[in-house]
Amino acid sequence: MNESKYQEALNYLYSLTQSGIKLGLKNTAQLLQYFGDPQLNTPTIHIGGTNGKGSTAAITESILKASGYKVGLYTSPHLLDFRERIQINRKMIEKQQTVDLVFKVKSAVESLNIPITFFEFGTVLAFLYFHEQNTDINVIEVGLGGRLDATNLCKAEISIITSISLDHTQYLGEDLEQITFEKASIIKESGTVFADIPEERLFQIANSMSRKCKAEIYRLGVDFHVSPEAGNIGNNSFRYRSGSRVLNNLTLPLNGHFQRNNAGLALSACLALKKCGLDIEEEHMRQGLRMVSWEGRLETVFSNPTVVLDCAHNEASVRNMTMELRENYKFSRCFIVLGLMQDKKVDDVIKILSQLGDQFFLVSVNPPRGETPDNLAQKLKIYNKPSQIFETVAKALEAVKQSANQDDLICITGSIFLVAIAKKLLSDENTFFNSGNTLHSNE
Repeated sequence: MNESKYQEALNYLYSLTQSGIKLGLKNTAQLLQYFGDPQLNTPTIHIGGTNGKGSTAAITESILKASGYKVGLYTSPHLLDFRERIQINRKMIEKQQTVDLVFKVKSAVESLNIPITFFEFGTVLAFLYFHEQNTDINVIEVGLGGRLDATNLCKAEISIITSISLDHTQYLGEDLEQITFEKASIIKESGTVFADIPEERLFQIANSMSRKCKAEIYRLGVDFHVSPEAGNIGNNSFRYRSGSRVLNNLTLPLNGHFQRNNAGLALSACLALKKCGLDIEEEHMRQGLRMVSWEGRLETVFSNPTVVLDCAHNEASVRNMTMELRENYKFSRCFIVLGLMQDKKVDDVIKILSQLGDQFFLVSVNPPRGETPDNLAQKLKIYNKPSQIFETVAKALEAVKQSANQDDLICITGSIFLVAIAKKLLSDENTFFNSGNTLHSNE
């Protein structure tokens, strides 16, 4: 493997981020047509929504993999390595294959003379790779929105819509009705849809779109159900019911009550694959749930003190995270290492976190898009929360390490950029929390 060529390929990919975010299908469609529309040759489960898309994709993939199928998984963003985005049976695309495909697609972009964004390029890369590797089924996560997202060119027999809340309002609209329309626009003609949309007015938008597409839509809490097992001390042993089909004592290693909802969506989607000729047995569903992993989401990486990583970045996900930490983690004080992006509802996020955190360690992430720590500190003063500002994530982690006792909780949250940097630093056990503490690895 030529490392310099790999670095050259990555440099080209990341140069495309300067194009920013551009919603629209024209350029991606033209590029995919150039390659013979590889995305149309494989059955696909397409997953949209605001929160829980990645977890639902990981759960779905794990069940299908346990069933013996060759499963393409495309998710975003990545934590530590671009290749996390493109996996088959949870094995990242090889570096050499990345190099070959990057230059292959780059040549096509130049030949067609079309502008392309980082996400559009990565989506074409994934579809090409899965086609070349002859996957049995692909699990594709929407990047942003749905209607105009590059992934919406896939052939999705089954669509999943996870929970919907306000996020990326500058692209998707300022109200939940418009956002629901954008998300539900992944519904395909004569497809099958599974949705976690409890609000009636929002569900009716998705329901109306399903009728127009002659698609069947099934709603969590109405057509299929998940519930915690009675008397269970752990928070993620649960029961699934759909019609006469009941599965008791299902276990999921992902923390969070909302992950049961995501698992219910994944189970329903997998059970519906019979129309694609794929059979999923109960033992494989159970095994897939037990084996699923998804990093950076309520991920406990150390104990004594407890250190939790979570990519919660909008009001709904932050509220879910704080509820889970209060209900299922025992701690004396909570120290929050925080970095946020400017385009989030920063005031709302700070208000929720102020009810959990005793002290805040503030950092800047991904400037200039990141919110300044000075602004975060000013907002925390409203709630009389002490905070410190640090030049780097490493310095913030070193400071919180000195402050925390063994019975405290350290929560690192607010941005996937922050979680990614922290995860890399924390992976060196000799550098952080090395005084007889326990490292939990989910890798």
